[in-house]
Amino acid sequence: MREAAAEVLGFGDSLALARQAWILEAGRRLGREGFADYRRSDAFIMRRLQHAPSTLGALGHDLAMTRQGARKIVDTLLERGYARLEPDPSDARKSRVILTRRGANYARAITNVIAEMNAELRNSVGERALENATRVLRQLRRDFSATDDSTNNPWRVGSR
Repeated sequence: MREAAAEVLGFGDSLALARQAWILEAGRRLGREGFADYRRSDAFIMRRLQHAPSTLGALGHDLAMTRQGARKIVDTLLERGYARLEPDPSDARKSRVILTRRGANYARAITNVIAEMNAELRNSVGERALENATRVLRQLRRDFSATDDSTNNPWRVGSR
C-alpha cells in the first residue's frame, strides 16, 4: 500500500522525499564513523571548506544566503569543533573559516560517504541512468534557480 501511494507522487514530491532519504542515510553512515552530529548543511559546507578556507561573505554567496545566515551555519561548526575563525591575511576586517583537524576528518568522512552512496546508486541503476538523473537535476537548478549564476564558482548553489 505504501509503495502504491509513492507511485502517484509527482517529480517535486519524489525529489523532496529522495533528498530526505539521502540525508538520513548519510547521517546514519556518518554516525557509524563517529560523527553522530551530522546536519543537512554540513555536506556542502564541509566539502567546500575542505578545498580552501573561506570568508563568511564568500560562504554566504556560495550558499545563496546572507552573511548572517552563513554565520549561523559556521557557528554550529565552531561549537562542534570542526572549524575555527582566523583573521583574513588580506583584510583584517574579515574572518576566514578554517577546518580544524577534526573538521578535516569530518570533511573526509562526508566525502567518502557520498562517494560510497553514489557508487551504490550507480551499481543499482546503472551509469547511464545516474548520468541522466544528474542531468535532470542540473537542468532543474538552471530552470528554477533563485540565485545569480553569473559566477563560474563550482560550489555556487545555483551554478550550472
